[in-house]
Amino acid sequence: MSRPFPTTDPTWDMESVFSGGVQSETFEVERGWLQERADELAAQLSGLALPGSAPIEEAMLQGWRSFFDKNFEMHDRLSQAFCFATGMAAAHADDPRALRMPQKLVGVNTASSKLDVALKSRFRGLDDEVFEALLQDARFGDMQLYLKELRRDADAQLEPELEELAVELNRDGLHAWGTLYRQVSGRLKVSMELDGERQEMSVGQAKNLHDHADRQVRKASFESLNEAWATIAPTCAATLNSIVGAQQTLYERRGQDCLTYSLNANRVERATVDAMFEAARAVQPLLHRYLKAKQRLLGLEELHWYDIHAPVGQEAPTFSYEEAQLFIVEQVGSFAERVADFCKMALRDQWVEVEDRAGKAQGGYCSGLPVSGQTRIFMTFGGSTTGVTTLAHELGHAYHGWVMRDLPASERDLGMGVAETASTLLEVIVEQGALSQADDSQRLGLLDQRLARSVAFLMDIPARYDLELAMHEARAEGPLNEDQLTEMTETIFSRYFGESLASVDPLFWASKLHFYLTGLPFYNFPYTFGFLFSRAVYAQARQEGEGFIDTIDALLMDSGRMTSEELASRYLGGDLGDSKFWSAAMDDLASDVAEYETMVDAALRA
Repeated sequence: MSRPFPTTDPTWDMESVFSGGVQSETFEVERGWLQERADELAAQLSGLALPGSAPIEEAMLQGWRSFFDKNFEMHDRLSQAFCFATGMAAAHADDPRALRMPQKLVGVNTASSKLDVALKSRFRGLDDEVFEALLQDARFGDMQLYLKELRRDADAQLEPELEELAVELNRDGLHAWGTLYRQVSGRLKVSMELDGERQEMSVGQAKNLHDHADRQVRKASFESLNEAWATIAPTCAATLNSIVGAQQTLYERRGQDCLTYSLNANRVERATVDAMFEAARAVQPLLHRYLKAKQRLLGLEELHWYDIHAPVGQEAPTFSYEEAQLFIVEQVGSFAERVADFCKMALRDQWVEVEDRAGKAQGGYCSGLPVSGQTRIFMTFGGSTTGVTTLAHELGHAYHGWVMRDLPASERDLGMGVAETASTLLEVIVEQGALSQADDSQRLGLLDQRLARSVAFLMDIPARYDLELAMHEARAEGPLNEDQLTEMTETIFSRYFGESLASVDPLFWASKLHFYLTGLPFYNFPYTFGFLFSRAVYAQARQEGEGFIDTIDALLMDSGRMTSEELASRYLGGDLGDSKFWSAAMDDLASDVAEYETMVDAALRA
């Protein structure tokens, strides 16, 4: 049956993934299949090896291809099950049954991780000639980057029995701490007075008030959130202390530092991250000018953390969910019709959960369903323009996955920085579309939101990066505690914002989920990467015209089989290790700030 667009239903369709919700029997059947496949693959791998020298026998090559195909299929189906389980937990954070669903996959995840250890042990110390013979065999043509990274990681791991022990300990140690955080924070309630009444809401609902026009509401939201986080801050500190400590133990045993894993996972060089942040720090005086102009416009003696997203200009427009869908599709359609058609399909077919209600987890994300070739988007939509751009951002992630859906599994694994490319690109397109349609009174507010996003990616994210580095440095000296984490947060964020803000968020370390993602350490610099890389893509698209969408799609297709540096070189002709590449992506920032200051001065004279 055909569904209407725009949809009026703000909840997602999970029944087509696994029917039955938190009591899904089909999910339980799939969980059983996954465990059986993991056991089968472990038995198959035990009979596989690679010779000490070339050539490699035909039967051996065929056996390895069979193993990889079955392993990729298991990972796809495990990702699908994980998307469903975590989606249930996020959308129904007040239901203990839903919160337990991700835990049901812990056994399979552990078996998969142990299988990964065993696989790497086969490649550890592999002869160069044998490895080259494997790469040159036509059966492994889609696995070039995958195999090279597999060998790199194999040579870095400990003895197999130690790595297997680490997997088993992590199940009830490192990853269990992350699960504890999600469960405790997911149940957190925020109590605040709104419209003359005491209301209880989710963290996501309270965060949506940070861009409220009434400063007292923004302040109340900020203070109420901090009061709520303070109630679990000791638990958060103990959790973070254990996460960072467990990570450091593994890093030290493997002879790595705290960044090695994240850099490898992002397929990015350390020189690239250094050059990127060097360029970001160079433009921060421009962003301080913007914040000071905003302070003048708001008529405030001091600007605080909760004022960063205060709306300015004409009264901030609000959108119903239906209006937001239409606006996004219209703006994206002016850039590339086929991307707009995809957005329409994803929204119409209810791949999106945006309902503004209590009982939901904080934050927003896009998660893949590789078996069905779909995605699911989770967020809380409050009707603001920020909510519209966030929805566009997540739809960009979904489009990236859609473009890659028919590729072999070996070519669908993405570095997180590149994974932010399509998402931030759609965010920019919607933002630019809104600016192009705005009259002078509306333009001020939209330009303010554009610059506030620059603050987020060029000041907030670098501060998070420095804070996570500081956590590792401090943890190497001794346990982390609540007061220490708060002091570190205030010191580092004040270093970035202190020239413009009278206060920062002292409990940011507790409320930011990214610090607690045990499988994704340093999930901060990819956002600045995606923000600037996508702007470089957008600038080239505007220069080359409508046909560049084909180049963008090709770049997205190659994002799972090239490093970040290779992608930039091939499609943008750029060197990511040169800060000039990143600076060029911010060429319009100075003119944006100058225009904003001019408009603020005009508004104050009026």
